[in-house]
Formats: sequence, structure tokens, C-alpha cells
Amino acid sequence: MTRHIPNLLTASRFFMAIGFFAVLWFYDAQTPDDAGWPVLDVALVIFLVAASTDMVDGYLARKLGHLTTFGRIADPFVDKIIVCGALAYLIGGQFVRATVVAGSPPTLENLTGWQPWMVAVILARELLVTGMRSFSEAHKIPFAATASGKVKMFVQCAAIAWCLFYVAHWTAGPVWTRIVRDVLIWITTLVTGLSGIVYVQRAYVILKMPPD
Repeated sequence: MTRHIPNLLTASRFFMAIGFFAVLWFYDAQTPDDAGWPVLDVALVIFLVAASTDMVDGYLARKLGHLTTFGRIADPFVDKIIVCGALAYLIGGQFVRATVVAGSPPTLENLTGWQPWMVAVILARELLVTGMRSFSEAHKIPFAATASGKVKMFVQCAAIAWCLFYVAHWTAGPVWTRIVRDVLIWITTLVTGLSGIVYVQRAYVILKMPPD
């Protein structure tokens, strides 16, 4: 039973992702207090717990000697669900706040700082790597995560967590909190794109294989 713990952690992260999305659904930047409870703080806690299981399940799988095809596919797949799902929420209208100044049209601002093109870059990278992993595993060639992929996941989680906390507590706070938000977002976009190039180079031989 012990050897199945890594896969159980991966499965639990999937259900935590669903809970995370369900909680975020209650947030609205226009009326952030209407929910009557700290929506973003609860969402942040769920997200951080889910992210921590990502660090643990891989370690346990190696330590217990139970590296499986399911784990190699399901672990990054669930990671992509929670990260891409979070980003889809963060660029959504519920995080847009309208500021009205007398005599001027309202100005709209996404409080998270994310731009749609950034999310598109990240999503394209994730879909590309998922396709290469599926092709590789179908040909019985293991396609485990690389160091760049793990760094990518870390900075993605850091940026998302910071954005959630920023929107919950610092939108009218110190300027440095906004600067950190923007720096993390740009670093995440850059690291994610570059890590995709690393995976393409690694999979060069696999991509030259003829299709079935």
C-alpha cells in the first residue's frame, strides 16, 4: 500500500484543484466583501497545500522505487490543470475592477497583473510538452520532468500565490508589492517559454520517430 502513496497524492491534488476553482468562483473584484468570508485566503491555502503535494509525490516515488508510467503522465497533467485553471481565473472578468472618476469614462484594471498573451504563451508551452510526453510514453520511452520543468512549476506557483495574496490584501498597499507581482509574472512567462525550448531539444530524437 505504501508504494501507492505518490499516486494517491497526485489524485488528491486533482480534487484540491477542483476545490480551488470552486472557491475562486465566489470572488468578484467589484464586490469583494459580498461573499462574507475570505475567499482568496481560503483559495490560497488550498493552492499552497496542492502545490506542496507536487513536491512530495515525486520525492516519495523515487524513494519508494515506484516510478510508474501513470505517475509520469498524471503528475504533470494535474500540475497543468491547477496552474492553467488558476491563470484562466486570474485573467477573467471577476478580477477586473472598474474605477470611476467624475466626468471621465470608467477605467478597467485587472488586479492580478496577468495579460491574456502571457497565459497563451504558458498554455501553448504546456500543451506542447503534454503532446511530446504522450508521444514518448506511447513508444515506451520515459519522459520524466527535467530540472527546468521543476523550476518552471515553482515560479508559476510562486507567481500565482503572490497574485492571490496581493489582490486579497495589497491592492492599495505598498508600491513594492505591485512591483514584486509584476516581476514574478514576467519571470514566470519567460521561464515557462524557455523551459519549453529545453523540452523540445530533449525530445528531438523522439519527434523524428515515424508515427504509428
